Amino acid sequence: MTLQFIYGDGTSNHLTSLMQKAQQHLAQPNHQVIFIVPNYNKFEREIEILKAYQQLENTREFSSTNLQIFSFQRLAWFYTQKLPVAIHHPLQSVTKEMILRQVLIETSEQLRIYRGEIMNQGFIQQVLDLFNEFENGRIQMQQLQVSNESTQHAELADKLAELQIIYQAFVQKCLDFDFHYETVYQQFLNILAELSSETSTKLTVNEKQQLKAEFGHTLFIVTGFSDFSSEEFELLQHFMGYGQLCIDLLIDNPKKALSPLDVFYPTSQTYQRLIEMAKENQCKILLDEKVKEPANEWQQTIHQIWMNANQNAQFDISQAQTFSIARVENPQEELRRVAVKIKQLIQQEQGNLRLRDIQIFAPDLSIYQPFLQYTFDEVGIPFFVDTPQLMNQHPLTDLLKSLFAFHKYHFRFTDVLHFFKTELFILDDLLEQEDLQLGHLQMRRMIDELENVVLAYHYQGNDWVKEEDWVLPHYNFEDEKDISEEIKSLQLQVNQLRQAFQQNVTPFVQKLKSFQTFGEAITTLYQWFIDCHIDREILYFRDEELANGHLEKARLHEQSWQALMDIFDQFYDIFKDTPFELDLFEAILFSAIDNYEFSQIPATIDQLKVNRLELIRANQTKVSFILGLKEGAFPRKFENKTLLSDEERDILANQLEHAQQLGANSKSQSLKESFIAYNAWLSGSQQVYLSYPMNYDNSQNLKPSFYLSRLAKQLNLNIETYTAIQPQVSPSDYLVSPRALIRQLNVLYRLTQESKQALPTVWEQLKDYLLKSNQATLAKQIFRSLNYRNTATSLAPEQPSQLYQNNLYSSISSLETFYSCQYRYFLNYGLKVRERQEQILSPALTGSYFHDALDQIVQQIISQTEPLTQEKQAELLEKVLIKLLGDSRYEIFARSKRMVYIRQQLEKTIKQMYWVIRNQQERGLMQFKQTELVFGHLAGTREAHAKGLTIDLNDKHHLHLRGKIDRIDLFNRPEEAYVSVVDYKSGNKQFDLAEFYNGLSMQLITYLEVAINYVKEELKRDDIKPLGAYYLHVYRPKRKFEEATETDLLKKYKYEGLFISEEQAFEVMDAQLEAKENSYVFPLRKNKDGQLGIVSQSKNKFYTNDEMKQLFDINHRNMQQAGNTIYEGKLEINPSLHNNKRACQTCPFKSICQFDALLPENRYRIIEKAVRDEILTKEDAPNA
Repeated sequence: MTLQFIYGDGTSNHLTSLMQKAQQHLAQPNHQVIFIVPNYNKFEREIEILKAYQQLENTREFSSTNLQIFSFQRLAWFYTQKLPVAIHHPLQSVTKEMILRQVLIETSEQLRIYRGEIMNQGFIQQVLDLFNEFENGRIQMQQLQVSNESTQHAELADKLAELQIIYQAFVQKCLDFDFHYETVYQQFLNILAELSSETSTKLTVNEKQQLKAEFGHTLFIVTGFSDFSSEEFELLQHFMGYGQLCIDLLIDNPKKALSPLDVFYPTSQTYQRLIEMAKENQCKILLDEKVKEPANEWQQTIHQIWMNANQNAQFDISQAQTFSIARVENPQEELRRVAVKIKQLIQQEQGNLRLRDIQIFAPDLSIYQPFLQYTFDEVGIPFFVDTPQLMNQHPLTDLLKSLFAFHKYHFRFTDVLHFFKTELFILDDLLEQEDLQLGHLQMRRMIDELENVVLAYHYQGNDWVKEEDWVLPHYNFEDEKDISEEIKSLQLQVNQLRQAFQQNVTPFVQKLKSFQTFGEAITTLYQWFIDCHIDREILYFRDEELANGHLEKARLHEQSWQALMDIFDQFYDIFKDTPFELDLFEAILFSAIDNYEFSQIPATIDQLKVNRLELIRANQTKVSFILGLKEGAFPRKFENKTLLSDEERDILANQLEHAQQLGANSKSQSLKESFIAYNAWLSGSQQVYLSYPMNYDNSQNLKPSFYLSRLAKQLNLNIETYTAIQPQVSPSDYLVSPRALIRQLNVLYRLTQESKQALPTVWEQLKDYLLKSNQATLAKQIFRSLNYRNTATSLAPEQPSQLYQNNLYSSISSLETFYSCQYRYFLNYGLKVRERQEQILSPALTGSYFHDALDQIVQQIISQTEPLTQEKQAELLEKVLIKLLGDSRYEIFARSKRMVYIRQQLEKTIKQMYWVIRNQQERGLMQFKQTELVFGHLAGTREAHAKGLTIDLNDKHHLHLRGKIDRIDLFNRPEEAYVSVVDYKSGNKQFDLAEFYNGLSMQLITYLEVAINYVKEELKRDDIKPLGAYYLHVYRPKRKFEEATETDLLKKYKYEGLFISEEQAFEVMDAQLEAKENSYVFPLRKNKDGQLGIVSQSKNKFYTNDEMKQLFDINHRNMQQAGNTIYEGKLEINPSLHNNKRACQTCPFKSICQFDALLPENRYRIIEKAVRDEILTKEDAPNA
């Protein structure tokens, strides 16, 4: 039979010549034509070939059974299925992956080099790729032997030895499972080999004659290839031996001897090998036929440039508009420029150019992937990215991995939340609702609430196993309303999800170690998917995507579910009798899932196609855009990621027979880049647009690809520069759609505002047009941002009362929040915006723990009528700490060993503070009067022990102050009585007069006033005087307790705050001072004459009784001013700034207010340093 080559360079239309040859052959009776094309573009080429044949036949309606298009693999399938012989279904890649995973685990002890690689991501694929490479190259593993003559040879010998262990075990395992490790190629080749054999095991004599006769009437046309694998070469050998083989090659002169650096060197090598093969088999070689289709003049110029070895030679391109080179600011702008150009081209051609006639290519698609969807949706261009999708990117995989993580990590809360967030597990009641969409929205809200609860209370582990419902505690002191009903509703909701999880998920997880075989496990897992309606959820999400017109996404759901079922089926077929081992089961299953990928088919014929540059071919489309041609991207730099290095491949290549071949090494791949570039420059039959980004990621001022620079230089073309849109540009270069115009105008207005220029009239006219279009609503909404100033708007007159009611019930800390930033107060106490609670060891939680402990300790001390012994004190402390541990608020301290350790450290601090408080009390004459005194009206059921402060406001509003005082101490004698308050702080806080005067530190003064009023009422006497208000730092110094003397230790706990400046009160503060000694508790000193006085550095901390009253008045005025401002509805974003301490540093609402000190409208409220005498003198003035 015959072999013929049709050849021509990239400027020629090869398809016309091929179709004419096919038409001539089909004109004879009982003849057929089979086109063989690359597998990666079979769908595209099939449409192209059939359309060309229809045009050749000149008919509107067309069908043909004698003209077929196959890839090599599909052709092998076609004949093996067609023949009446016993064909073994070849192993699918997913089956190979599962078997190989088991083999690697079982043979790991025999491996030295690869033992550490077994569990690494991608290693299985590397092994399979190498095995496939050997199969395609017709290489037997047994023949790969090298001597240990050098270190490099020795290492390769060890590698090959281990690979043979893996391969032999793999093949044996396939046989054990009754799988024949034989590809469809190999089976087809075995059948073809029998055609020339006298003996036959697969075909009868009659079947041989029929197949030979069919081949004899068949013209095989092979197009789109520049090289072939050994298996493909062998198939071609049979086709030329029994039929007519026509091979289409892209080469200008196949007879010419070429060097490896020549553009057509890969094709030349293929041509020479096929000629030798035909001669060896005594096949008739017909004369080569050159494609005579006339070429475009500009394409001929491009061809001459790339074929010319002299890179300095220059050519003129007569139709410069058909070929352009550009540099663009960044990848996003590069895509936008392409989108604009595509729309313009389609409008200009008026029906002669469709989206399917345009393609985009890039050497690295990942650069553009993030921008594709938004860019092309904005201009209304449907597109298709021709890359395979990975199974492990679907929520089904996340759901499955979560199931196994539950067992491995015992229901870790992150895994549980991940499981629910797949949205594939839904409550039965919601699934049965008539409105499924509403049911899923409700489920989503429930999951959001569940996440809040789980993070707040840290539910994990046994919390998800036990049958008892969760009881949600609540302990937010700042809440101003009874939220018990809200908590009950939330508790009911989250327990619905917890019960569904406990009833459906937990039993399966608990079974995971009780299975006997892999078959039982995979069957149970499948049944769990069905029982939990995962299949119905997949259908729901598919239908949702279809309803929204997202055909690719809908198909992705279908493919993912089908892929999982295929994996389950194959897993069962292979491993059903394998004894169950959980780790092995999981490893095998997920090795299949993680490597499973499926290709996609375009949802419509007429859409833009985006593809990888290495798959490009000459005259592939009418218009091509090739992006990302920056330096280093093209020609590409190849990295050998296979199990054999380039040097090792060279060693093995010397041992191979003529018909065998290994895959290309890095050097061979690099040599092919020039051929790919040639195809790229000629890929568009009408127009080609080349570009690269000037900036990408952190790289600036990028240079063009070497190939691009060479092309521009030889064509004498300027590389045009395109930046982002500017006011002075012509709109005609950018107009594509009203939606894109909105963004463009928004950008232009920003630019003109910054440069203080007017927007050109033409753009203003376009804005007027836009505001009358169907995009007007969206445009107005976006254009409002142009005049946006980051300021707060005052409330309407009726809104403050709606938010805060007629009377304002407030804590001191909330008023301090008001003065730190009014807008923060509004968000927190007006709108009641809350941060999501997380059960972490926060300062608030440790502070609460300290407060509760010290409260109970002091209460115990107050209740004792006799002094306590050391043993009794220790017993008292232990009881308090045990009681605290049972409080649901402090469950976190039992959640882990780390938390237990932290609790133990906190307990040591509490024990030390107990010692400190007792010693401080013993030095003075004050006695504990009350701890945790609650005053004013509080949220919840807790009643006030004392009256709060009530401040009259404008318009008959009132401000009612509430709060809790940590400790009140009292000195009560008939002749005089003093009251002091102590506030426990986990930080080293001091009283700052400037902060107090500006409303930022109102606590101590307020507590002192409330305490005086409380004691007056308790004791029924009006002569109660303030002794002071203090902060006590609750901490444990680094110095060890046993190493510190009482003196050293007490000095570290001196009170900070404000103190009464009366000599008779000093003795009450510290009655145990010796002459010439400083107090360990207060800022006092006794001189050599035995007289008590103030330490000179602390004089500003002492105030007379009248000055104390002035401070009370200032405090009242600040409260009144805050209350009136709140009810007036005035709002400002005015964070305070004092001593480099910014209110924004601790604000949880920064993402809402967006305060930015660089904006002219955003300014800090500067708190100036206070001069004590000026403040107090000002208060004495008549109009103070």
